[in-house]
Amino acid sequence: MYYFELFGIPVSLNVNKADVLKKYYQLSKEFHPDQHSMSSSSTLEKSLDMSAVINDAKKILDNPYKRLEYILKESGTIVEDEKYTLSPQFLGDMMDLNEQLMELEFEPNEHTLTAIKNELALKEQHLYEQVKSFFESNELKLDQSELALLKDFYYKRKYLQRIAIKLN
Repeated sequence: MYYFELFGIPVSLNVNKADVLKKYYQLSKEFHPDQHSMSSSSTLEKSLDMSAVINDAKKILDNPYKRLEYILKESGTIVEDEKYTLSPQFLGDMMDLNEQLMELEFEPNEHTLTAIKNELALKEQHLYEQVKSFFESNELKLDQSELALLKDFYYKRKYLQRIAIKLN
C-alpha cells in the first residue's frame, strides 16, 4: 500500500498519529518546492507532484474511515462507481428508517427525531462492533473473507452516514 510505505508505517486502520505527523513534516520538508527552486524544471515538477501525494496521503492516514476506503480500493476490493448490493435485512431496516424520516417531513416531532437518531447511532455502533478488531489492530494482513467483511461494513456505514446527514 503506497501511502503506508511512503510514511514507513504498517498497513493498519489504527495508525500512530504522532508518527504520521512526524513523517509528514519530514517528507514535506524534503519535497517542498522551495527546496528545489534552483533545480531543473523536471526536478521541480517531481517535487510539486510529490508534495501533492504527501498531502493526500496525510489526509487519508489521518482518518480511519478514509484509510479503510483506501485499503479497500488499493486491494481491488472496491472500485469506483461500484453497485454493491446490501443484504435484504439491512435494506429493510433502512427502508423503515427512511419512511420515518419522510413522516417527519410532514409532521415534525422532536421526540421521533431523537428516537431515529438514537436508533441510527445504535445501528452504527452494532455495525462497528463487528469490525472493531480490525480498527484496533496495529497491522492488517487481510484475507478475502476479511476484505469482504470490511467492504460490507464500508457500504453499510456509508448508507448510515447518508441518513445521518439527512437528519441534520
